Amino acid sequence: MKKLIVLATVVSLFFVTGCRDIVNSVLDALPPINVPFSTTLQVPFAAVSTTTYTRTPEIPMNIDLDAQIKQNNPKYSINNLKSVQLSTLSLDYVNSDLGNQLDVIKNANIYVKAPNQAERLIATAYDNTNPTTITFNIENAELIEYFRTSQNSLIIEVQAARATADKITMKMNSGFKIKVQL
Repeated sequence: MKKLIVLATVVSLFFVTGCRDIVNSVLDALPPINVPFSTTLQVPFAAVSTTTYTRTPEIPMNIDLDAQIKQNNPKYSINNLKSVQLSTLSLDYVNSDLGNQLDVIKNANIYVKAPNQAERLIATAYDNTNPTTITFNIENAELIEYFRTSQNSLIIEVQAARATADKITMKMNSGFKIKVQL
């Protein structure tokens, strides 16, 4: 009799665990939530070297994924977060003090930062010659730990194409793809 109870318990646990996996795989088939982030920023640009990188101050994003998730479905929260990945990132030229455009930037790296997390490279652009837009190659990185808090930020690191000094205003457009589960 005891063996029958133990066997029934094991079968029940297997069935319950299996159902959750099936439900989560169905949820994965649903489209992920797209969370856009856009900001206009001024970057002081003083490059005397074309071989080293210069970093901008942190650009606060403060994306509250808990609110974004609840907006799409009030039954879910940040506790249901399964995945966060960068899906798009570009910089668009707005203006500059001395007439330089984005082709003054040869290479660029974008890092994400959050409390208690190491900076992580999430996008790169190499050999830029476009004066109006820099489109980044996205690293296939899981960023879930950077978005469990709303205190997240980006850091831009640029390498100049030529020596110059200016203040360039640009618009950053990005999108994050998030998935939730039970």
